[in-house]
Amino acid sequence: MTSAAAPDRAQLSREFDEATREGYRFLVRTIRYQAKAFLNMVVMDGGEVTAHALLRTPNVSDGFERLRRENMLQHSIEALVLNPRYAELFAEHELEIARTRLQAVGFDVEDYLPRLPPQ
Repeated sequence: MTSAAAPDRAQLSREFDEATREGYRFLVRTIRYQAKAFLNMVVMDGGEVTAHALLRTPNVSDGFERLRRENMLQHSIEALVLNPRYAELFAEHELEIARTRLQAVGFDVEDYLPRLPPQ
């Protein structure tokens, strides 16, 4: 038997997946960044599973570094994870990893979060 909350979480996961894919498409259009390994992960496993996997690694990804150089970290998976809309998809330690990675390179998380569209 499934709980009543399961469809809501499943829908949220689908929304996160779509946001991940849209973020990728945006970066292809704006900075011509084609992260083929990242896209392959998203296609094969979905956005949520990809985010969990990237947050488990001890170091930031090459994609994170590229977005840092392009001043586009607001489009990183770490930034997407911190969107309050998707908070229930991630454990507290994952949210902290995402926040720490962004802050470590000077990204102002506290300035970014209020700029997100209302939920």
